[in-house]
Amino acid sequence: MTLLTTGEVYKITGLTERSIRYYSNLNLLKANKNDNGQLVLFKSDFEKIVQILAAKITGYKLKDLIDRQPSLSCIKNDMTQMITVLENILFHLDLTDSEENLMKNIKLLQNYNTRYLRKR
Repeated sequence: MTLLTTGEVYKITGLTERSIRYYSNLNLLKANKNDNGQLVLFKSDFEKIVQILAAKITGYKLKDLIDRQPSLSCIKNDMTQMITVLENILFHLDLTDSEENLMKNIKLLQNYNTRYLRKR
């Protein structure tokens, strides 16, 4: 298996060494050190990184992932729900022609904030 240093991972993905180290300290990744003391990952760790980053987008806190690591299919379902909600919000944002529609928009946005953004 190929080992990649955090510098190489950064060049490929844009994920910083600091993030990798943090994920490793939380035991979300199993990063190792090579003979030079550099933090290294296996290419197979990229799947785990995808899972971590996707979970963050759907509102999971990293510390929550320590105890419960949702599957990628579960995360995909969460994202699909988010997209549906966002599409609904976008549709309703065009309907701001009345006070009633403005109130509906506020309610939709507040529900979205409560459900997704406040988790962060």
